[in-house]
Amino acid sequence: MGEFMEELIPIIAIICTIGLPIIAGWILGLQWVKSRHAERMGLISQGIIPPDSPKKKSDPNRFVSLRNGIVLVALGIGIIVGFLCSEYLVIGQGNEFWVTSASVAFFLGAGYLVYFLIVQRIPVNQSKEEKEEAEQG
Repeated sequence: MGEFMEELIPIIAIICTIGLPIIAGWILGLQWVKSRHAERMGLISQGIIPPDSPKKKSDPNRFVSLRNGIVLVALGIGIIVGFLCSEYLVIGQGNEFWVTSASVAFFLGAGYLVYFLIVQRIPVNQSKEEKEEAEQG
């Protein structure tokens, strides 16, 4: 009986870790759909036609992708330089964690600085309304 319980603990832990968030999300999503439906039906019973919820079109922000790319490249360079310094330099012997951490922090900061300098030089696009006014006027 004791061995069975010892084998059952990891299985229950995995099921709870994966299954509970999925079930909770499913229940919350179903509850949201039901409440939205009840609200729409209430408006219809009062003679009010509920507006269709428009799909929001988001303008893709290319700066987010640029930032993520630069930061990930800087992170990779920081990790590589940190490992190389901790392996081949005298200061890295016995301080591998601190040398690697400092290298990663330095290169991440440099990556954000490069991103800032690049974005600062790119002109900001006009909004759609300003473009339409410029074309008409």
